[in-house]
Amino acid sequence: MAYVLVVDDEESIRKLLMRWLTGWGYESKGAGNANDALALMAESPAAIMLCDVMMPEHDGIWLAEQVRNRWPETAVVMASSAQDMETVMRMRTQGAVDYVTKPFGREMLRQALLRASEKLSS
Repeated sequence: MAYVLVVDDEESIRKLLMRWLTGWGYESKGAGNANDALALMAESPAAIMLCDVMMPEHDGIWLAEQVRNRWPETAVVMASSAQDMETVMRMRTQGAVDYVTKPFGREMLRQALLRASEKLSS
């Protein structure tokens, strides 16, 4: 199964998502901010990055752009409480292959990861 990097500044959310991923057979690592995520990507690029949009210092859209430029093979799935089309379009133009709207359930996330996995193999 694919390696997923979970990037969320809320540790409890990050740990919950990583537990779900492990249960589905994914290998996962977590980062609490964009800089830590880039350091982990440099060590071992993830097949999929699941990233919160709203984070301090650098937001998830900035991070998605960095990942797209350095590791274009990584599929980025964004998580956001924003539902406006402007945010969605910014996520898409910066390299997100899918997004989930917070709060999301296990099945919604699992489906987004499956769609991201399909992008990897196409």
